[in-house]
Amino acid sequence: MNAGNGAQAGALVSKGLSAPDTTFRIGTFTNENPQDNYLSFISVMATEDNSQVTFNNLPAGLIIKNYSGSIPITVTLNEGESYVVATNAAVNNLNRDGLIGTLISANKNIVTNVGSANGSFGGGNGRDYGIDQIVDLAKVGKEYIFVRGSGNNEWENALIVAHEDNTEIFVNNEIAAIAKINKGEYFVVEGNKYTSDGNMFIKTTKNVFAY
Repeated sequence: MNAGNGAQAGALVSKGLSAPDTTFRIGTFTNENPQDNYLSFISVMATEDNSQVTFNNLPAGLIIKNYSGSIPITVTLNEGESYVVATNAAVNNLNRDGLIGTLISANKNIVTNVGSANGSFGGGNGRDYGIDQIVDLAKVGKEYIFVRGSGNNEWENALIVAHEDNTEIFVNNEIAAIAKINKGEYFVVEGNKYTSDGNMFIKTTKNVFAY
């Protein structure tokens, strides 16, 4: 997809038969210097009728677009119906990264798309789309290899989202953990951690969602 002025773009990769499931943790940009058009979102679609979907671990004070109800959010969807939760990063400090770590639980298989359009990991005025379809808890793991692009360190990042307490994160076989986070929390591994070959190996003590 392309932004309206053509300056930004993003790509969503279908996960095929690996996509439908019931438990997901969300990642978006962290939006260190939020602009008015920084939007982060979660989009779910039901694959069966009478699917009950709950959005949990949303922080108190988060302002969700076109929503004034209670949190957690619970909706019932039929096959092919979708529900979107979206936040404007510039509204308040919580909105910058408040969707990260959101727990989505469903009683039947759903598919989930997440990300930011626009948004940024950096603190400048740059922005881009960062979106994808994600797989659920049963398919994530403890070891990931990231490949560096052509950007600067401040946005060539890896976002690690924990599903369990006391999750330790190790980078490039370093002996000491770079961070320990609890369920729903996240840690950003900066671009200066890539090796000279442009790779970064991240290992965790418990299964995590990695973006």
